[in-house]
Amino acid sequence: MLVLSAYTVTAGDTLFAVARRFNMTVEEVRSLNGLKSDQLRVGQTLRVKPLGNPPVTSTPNRPTWPTAPASSTPPVGTTAPPVGNTVAAARRQYTLDTRREGDYQRHFLTVPLSNGGSLIAIMRDNLTNSVHMVFPNGVMYAGQSLIELDIQTIQSVGLTAQQARGLQYVSTHEGKFDAINSYDRGIFSYGFIQFVGAQAHGASLNRVLGSMKANAPSLFQRIFQRAGMDVENGAMTVLNDVGRKLTGDPAWLYVQQNVVLCGPFIQAGFEPLLVREQLRMANELYIQPSLNFRLDVPIGATRIRVPRLRDVISSEGALTAVFALCINQGIGGMTTLVGNALGAVATRSGLTTLASLPRVNEQQILEQIARTNSDQRVINRVNDILASSMSFVKS
Repeated sequence: MLVLSAYTVTAGDTLFAVARRFNMTVEEVRSLNGLKSDQLRVGQTLRVKPLGNPPVTSTPNRPTWPTAPASSTPPVGTTAPPVGNTVAAARRQYTLDTRREGDYQRHFLTVPLSNGGSLIAIMRDNLTNSVHMVFPNGVMYAGQSLIELDIQTIQSVGLTAQQARGLQYVSTHEGKFDAINSYDRGIFSYGFIQFVGAQAHGASLNRVLGSMKANAPSLFQRIFQRAGMDVENGAMTVLNDVGRKLTGDPAWLYVQQNVVLCGPFIQAGFEPLLVREQLRMANELYIQPSLNFRLDVPIGATRIRVPRLRDVISSEGALTAVFALCINQGIGGMTTLVGNALGAVATRSGLTTLASLPRVNEQQILEQIARTNSDQRVINRVNDILASSMSFVKS
């Protein structure tokens, strides 16, 4: 009989996120808790599957390598790959126990941490409940790292104090820093906003790793390079089981097919200096583009073109919403939402010129978005910010 655990809902939680965190389906969470909808409330207690230590098997120190598709490099069985003593030893520190559960496998990966402790990352494959599944052997791991970097560290990636507070909030309300998804077209996605490995989808994860290598070289060497992974000329590289170097998408496919190689990424999610590089890339890929993107604001029958979003939006709360919506909806989706809501509030307030728009009430912009949008993800994010202690006083 399965013994269930209790989980208390916190700000920013969604039913999907809770299900991911405990390696359950949304339907399982609904059924266990008698939920009639996907709405959660802060403080609500949910029954979930436990994330405790799995029972130890007879060979706990021997990693199991999942079977790869016939077209890829063959797996090497249950022992560490012959890629050289240093790399093999680095990979052996991650121990894997894989169990069949119905039509999928559940993986229990033990990952040592630099503080002397360790964690067990529980993940599963064959995510048929997702319409985005492309690789049945790919896994989902919601992550466990809840590191909160201080404002000064976040500012160091190129932000003002006010912008840094917005990114700090978003970084603790999106995903976990060690989260992994390797079942969809991204091949291998990682981090609090799921940076993507696949070249066809921007390969933003290559840039994250490159930033780690450039700005925290000793940590990058200890965690990634020792395990046979690197970034060269902007592309991911990995040594396969026979010591051959794979580059780009083939490298990501190899990592995807060998669950043990999730270990370095999970380790990195608990290192503040490497987490900082996730935020640096979030700033480059989302924050700065959103601040400098043009806004088209409908005012009655006319449209006012705002050269840069930052010329109108400047309060801590509104900037936080801009960052969250940009990450969730893309820059085009975010600017449409913000531009339309800004136009509605400005029209009601009699602000009908470009020069007058900076006087708009930015809290009312968020209230307009929450009131008129049909996407629950947008509503949840905006309402959480409205319910927080974030300031709407303009800078």
